[in-house]
Amino acid sequence: MDQWGDDVKGLCDALGLVRPIVLGVSWGGYVAQAYATRHPDHPGKLVLVSTAAKVEFPAIVEAFLRLGGPEAARIAEAYWMAPTAERRAEYFRACVPLCRRTPPDPDALRRVLIRHDTALHFNGPANEQGRMDFRSTLARLRCPVLVMAGDRDPIMPMAFSEALAAALPPDHVRLERFAECGHGVFGDAPERAFAILRDFIEAA
Repeated sequence: MDQWGDDVKGLCDALGLVRPIVLGVSWGGYVAQAYATRHPDHPGKLVLVSTAAKVEFPAIVEAFLRLGGPEAARIAEAYWMAPTAERRAEYFRACVPLCRRTPPDPDALRRVLIRHDTALHFNGPANEQGRMDFRSTLARLRCPVLVMAGDRDPIMPMAFSEALAAALPPDHVRLERFAECGHGVFGDAPERAFAILRDFIEAA
């Protein structure tokens, strides 16, 4: 994660980008936090969507129980607590469709390069995701931060975004909650999500 955070700054330096606005969704939000906490004077603004400063795995299982019942909770718990390729395949079959209310565009999904090996190396309490905790370092951020989260997101439940926002300097953070929205918010409420994003970018 430290390397990925440094890579964001390295890419900006290579392209000559100064005070960039960096948006991270889900796992990208982890990378954006790594970048911003390691280089707090570099970002102009930060947008963190459906992500977490610290992942609490039982909360994910509980969210899948609410949305999909005991079977979804069982499959989610098996994958998140001890990821394997077989459990990940079952998780994608049974749990991923619960993550958004609006089905994703199948053509867009076909264009996505999914690194299952990276996820298996990273996910779970025994791996880096379980050790990751940005809560104490988020206080050093000096740029405006927009946090966006859906109240029907089982992967990154609303409580994760609320804890993230609480760890940020109160005069720098804006938390936007999206009712009846799942993971990513842009898929379920594109008009509102993009309007808020546009307003945040244009604000002085």
